[in-house]
Formats: sequence, C-alpha cells, structure tokens
Amino acid sequence: MPKYIAKQSVGHFRPGQEIEGLESKQLQALLESGAIQEFKPPEESRSKADGTTAQLAQLAAEIADLKADNQKLVDEKTKDAAEIADLKAQLLKLDEQLKATTAKKPTSKVADDAK
Repeated sequence: MPKYIAKQSVGHFRPGQEIEGLESKQLQALLESGAIQEFKPPEESRSKADGTTAQLAQLAAEIADLKADNQKLVDEKTKDAAEIADLKAQLLKLDEQLKATTAKKPTSKVADDAK
C-alpha cells in the first residue's frame, strides 16, 4: 500500500506527516481534493547523490594531482636551494682567490719598486 503525506492539516495530521489509518475512500477523496499526496522518494536526491559522488571523485583526483605538483615544486625548490648554496660557496672561494691575488700584486710592486 502506498504511503500518503499531508500537504495541509487534515484532522489530527499536520503538513508533512504520513497519513495512516484511513479507508481507501477517504484517501481517494483527500487525494482528489489535494489535501494529501502520494509519498514519492526523492529521486532527485539519488541523482544528486550520484552527481555528488562523481564530483567527489573528480575533486579527489584533482587533489591528488595538486599534491603531486606540489611535491614536484618542493623537490625543485630543494634542488634550487642546494644549487644556490653551491654557487655561494663558489663565490666565496672566488672572492678569497681575488683577495689573495690582489694582496700579492701590491707586494710584488713594492718589490719591483725596491729594485
């Protein structure tokens, strides 16, 4: 037997309540008057749920892609930071060599002047 839901107050039934205990003639009369309606499970909810499930799966895939991209960027950043540290070390060595060569030149000029 199908379920019926009150669309408006019917006796002691309030709108939205399930109608129980009435004879089929009474139910037919209330259906025709529009006071009640046959309960139908919301099919939209099911299709929305399916759409939601698909959307959640799509979002999960996008999150996985973003995490992979983020990991690539972190790896590149680490690699670049190491390269920068190496370049700074090379720069310090070159600065020291430059200072050493410039420090040697004046002493050699002084020695040349003394001759």
